[in-house]
Amino acid sequence: MNGRSMSLRNKLAAVCIALPTLAQLAAGVIYFRAPEIMPYHKEVLGVGWSQVQPGVRTMLVAFVNVYGAMQFAVAIALAVLLLVPMRRGQPWARWGILAVGFPAFGSTAYVATRLAFATGAHTPWQVALIALVLLLLGVVLAKPEQVV
Repeated sequence: MNGRSMSLRNKLAAVCIALPTLAQLAAGVIYFRAPEIMPYHKEVLGVGWSQVQPGVRTMLVAFVNVYGAMQFAVAIALAVLLLVPMRRGQPWARWGILAVGFPAFGSTAYVATRLAFATGAHTPWQVALIALVLLLLGVVLAKPEQVV
């Protein structure tokens, strides 16, 4: 940003974006390395994991692992957008963050909430919703710096 520091507003925006990004990064690693589906997935199934056919178990774990890889990729993209163009005050950065983050966080919040309310499973829908709100708040707060 031409030697100037970020405004307080943009620092707050960066924190609002960084928190869900870090959570997404951690979740991505956990889901990518998961040897089984998550406990709330098992609740949704309604049967014991050992009762699920081996091929179906393999497929479900693969879905979880791919989801984790995608979460990790989104987190890396958001981190780069946050640390390079947004930090430099480039006006398009917040739109890039929204374009990358909203589909990822929005779909996660939607699916986790839908599963919780449709099945009674203890999905992390509240965390997913908070992450989405923080991302959106960060995008709203982010304001291109004025170059003087």
